Amino acid sequence: MVFLEILVNYILPIIYNSFVSLVLVLFFLFISRIKDSNIRILFLFLPLIKPFIIIAEKMDKTYFQSYPVAGLFRLPDPNNIFRIFEGFDKGPAVFSDINYLVLLLIIISIVTILVVRWVILYLFYKNLAHEDKVGRKDIPGIYAIIDDYIQKMKTKAPYVSLTHRHYFSPFIIGIKNFALVLSPKLIDILNTGEKEVLIQHELSHIKRNDNLIGWIALILRDLLFFNPFSYIAYSLIKSEQEKDSDKLVVKYSGKPVKKIAKNILNATLKIKSISTLKPISESAQSFTFLPLGSFSHFRFRNRINSILKTNPDKIYSRIFPKILMYILFLTLLIIQLMFVIKINNLYIFLR
Repeated sequence: MVFLEILVNYILPIIYNSFVSLVLVLFFLFISRIKDSNIRILFLFLPLIKPFIIIAEKMDKTYFQSYPVAGLFRLPDPNNIFRIFEGFDKGPAVFSDINYLVLLLIIISIVTILVVRWVILYLFYKNLAHEDKVGRKDIPGIYAIIDDYIQKMKTKAPYVSLTHRHYFSPFIIGIKNFALVLSPKLIDILNTGEKEVLIQHELSHIKRNDNLIGWIALILRDLLFFNPFSYIAYSLIKSEQEKDSDKLVVKYSGKPVKKIAKNILNATLKIKSISTLKPISESAQSFTFLPLGSFSHFRFRNRINSILKTNPDKIYSRIFPKILMYILFLTLLIIQLMFVIKINNLYIFLR
């Protein structure tokens, strides 16, 4: 019975709420035609954040005893967070039931697995960032591209680390101190224009703080590992980060959009040509140019079209519309449209 209550009062409402939030966000972004990727990413965080507000609430079933089905708008009550801990003062007897002991063991196991996963991912990045650090004398051309673009963007410059593993797509590692990971084999086959656009794209992730945003989104997605819609939201966030980094290249490089799109396309094809059939691990795909699978090809095609349609003067929204979007985001985050279904003595809360 304990596990059934968890299913109907927590897991199902979380999945339902993420689904509703994701549909509303996609519908709103489609109708409003918002081009600012920062605002789009903010709204795409709704399906990842709102479930945690839901599970922090404790519903009072006495409100709905007389109604088989009920619906209402609800604002979260901060006191509900403290009511979760009611009954814990009864001591160890509360956990004497075998169901509670099994549940506790499951929760501990899940948390342990997730923490181990995050630590392994962090160590993977750290090893790549220090695999083969090279200076300006070793690759002067690469550092010249970095220095020129960093000066235009006015952001922090990374050092370069070469990787000799099967990770040919470049990516940025770090939150405060950054490393640009490059494959020597990739450097050898790209022409100057292609090297520039790939490196400028990765440096744009530094300007946007995408690594920090990516880690937050990853942790939230992993905590909601049972929720398929959290994976969709996470994927859309990563896609928006890629598209906006391309837009920053258009803004700061000063090159025509057609040339940028052509160099990105050619560079991607060359990366694909030297890649092995062995799948690249998730950690190495953080900000990768290489599209994998038919859906990724579809997204990459949209990405190229997005570059061609980019107007450097309209990349970000103005201040007043941004404030309105933040207010709307908070409103959607707080307000809950809730449905309660009563089946015999079982209550299903969908909010």
